Amino acid sequence: MRYFKSQFMLVAVSLCVLIASFVLSMFAPLGLADRGVPPAASNNVAGNENRLTAYETVATHWSWQRGEAKTETMSLTEQDLVKYPFTPQSVFDALHAVKLDADGNVILDHDALISLDETLERIHNRLDENTVSVLVNLIHQSLSGQAGLQLGELVENYYYFLEAKEVFSRVNEDILTKQDVDPLISIEQDEGLYAELQALREVYLGSDVTANLFRVSDANAQYMFESMKLEATQNLTFQEREQKRKDIHAQYIAQSVNVLNWPVRYSTFLSAKQAITSSSIDMQEKVKQVHALLSQHFSPEELTRIEHLKLNEI
Repeated sequence: MRYFKSQFMLVAVSLCVLIASFVLSMFAPLGLADRGVPPAASNNVAGNENRLTAYETVATHWSWQRGEAKTETMSLTEQDLVKYPFTPQSVFDALHAVKLDADGNVILDHDALISLDETLERIHNRLDENTVSVLVNLIHQSLSGQAGLQLGELVENYYYFLEAKEVFSRVNEDILTKQDVDPLISIEQDEGLYAELQALREVYLGSDVTANLFRVSDANAQYMFESMKLEATQNLTFQEREQKRKDIHAQYIAQSVNVLNWPVRYSTFLSAKQAITSSSIDMQEKVKQVHALLSQHFSPEELTRIEHLKLNEI
């Protein structure tokens, strides 16, 4: 799907999203958004009732013998490719870590977002509709089946999103400099701009795609806003402030960790852990069961990545 293929159509988007894209650089992903691609996991969870999502990556299925695309036939000779700001190698390097589920579908997560940025962020100003078609066709030829079609469409839509973001940033470059002197109001204004940025994403990528791609980034932004608002709020007791800080941190952890299907799996784990810790068994048995519970819900590689959360503590 292609949106707004001319400057006229870009500007025609509601003015409420014009200022959104300019704040994109203000809200870069923070520490917990590290990129890591552990091997496919197939452990069982919750008494063998659910299976951890198994996945491979684009690297596993990428073909260096480029055949005909399943969509639009286009010959990509080495002579043709020198005209473009990308090569088969650079495209592979950018996209190789994108995950594929057991059915061969592209998994939309923070790693996929990083791959999209690596593919397009530095070169989108050197692309146009024709060269994007070449890029998408290269993906189709190198990654067969629905994964190639899905990833090609995602790259194309993300290109048009980046184009719109840049246009809106230029149009509204001076707006962010006009901030209210009241810190809390200024923070709320920034938060409103970020909400408009989320709306802009949805115009080009769709709501479901946006929610999955930007889960970690949005959690980081929300944590920043809530923490800044807490610091700017004066009429709180020490106890109220500390409780609010704990609540903000808990919500952040529930959304921000870059582990596959983290929000659902984390919530399920916490519920099972609560049942153990509130039971009448002795402490040694509780520790043993919680340790076993962690291994049921998360793969060894994932446990290493979330070790800092200390989920084994009673």
